[in-house]
Amino acid sequence: MDHRMGDVLIPGAPTEELPGKLIVLEGTDGVGRSTQMRLVRNWLESSGLAVYDTGLTRGRLAGSHIQQAKDGHTMSRRTQSLFYATDFADRLEREIIPAMRAGYVVLTDRYVYSLMARAIVRGMEPDWVRRLYAFAPTPDIVLYLKISIDNLIPRVLSGGGFDYWESGMDYTGESSLYDSFVKHQGALLEQFNRMATEHNFRVISAERTIREVFDDLQEQVEGVVSDMTEVQRMSDLMAPIQQEPPHHDEGERHSVTDALRNLLSSLLDDS
Repeated sequence: MDHRMGDVLIPGAPTEELPGKLIVLEGTDGVGRSTQMRLVRNWLESSGLAVYDTGLTRGRLAGSHIQQAKDGHTMSRRTQSLFYATDFADRLEREIIPAMRAGYVVLTDRYVYSLMARAIVRGMEPDWVRRLYAFAPTPDIVLYLKISIDNLIPRVLSGGGFDYWESGMDYTGESSLYDSFVKHQGALLEQFNRMATEHNFRVISAERTIREVFDDLQEQVEGVVSDMTEVQRMSDLMAPIQQEPPHHDEGERHSVTDALRNLLSSLLDDS
């Protein structure tokens, strides 16, 4: 796959065909992503593949600041969107692209689709949100763990209860966490279902046992990495798998962050 940077070509971003693979696991909170991420990673590594996993708000540049702002409930909707976009761009430049260039399978717990859905349900203009994330590379596959709101609620309750942000209490206007959760998650699931069609997600029913869900994920991922596993089988010598993907030296770093900064400035000027 030619991993071009979305519909907008960013100066300095890689336009070559990257040897690694980008596999995305999408779905709302409580759907079982963390468990399936662990199972998929263990399986891929047991096949001899180098795997790098990442997720939302783990970037060095903005990840901690996002949590601090959320703890204080101080972010406006637009500021929140820009924070998340900055964090994603930082992870893209520092982690995802270098790992794919080095031939890793990059397994990410959620991607820009979750960020877009969250922003849209909170009232951000869909066109503005699409422009904000237009620099994101197209994944090799997006695996969407789909669940109904009726099946989601018991899982969330058994996992610790409702969270302020995941219940949408910052914007729904509901007085109870339960009512807000139902309203917010229902809106999110609607956005995910729309994007599943628009972006050709592979839909996996999450309303089954862990093993049944994993079996489906394994079948889908196998088709993506089959060429890589074949190379591993034919190789007599396999280089040791690194714990961290190689990073660019300062002189070699591309300009994704600079380009995003210019894009964000233009978006703010338009707002």
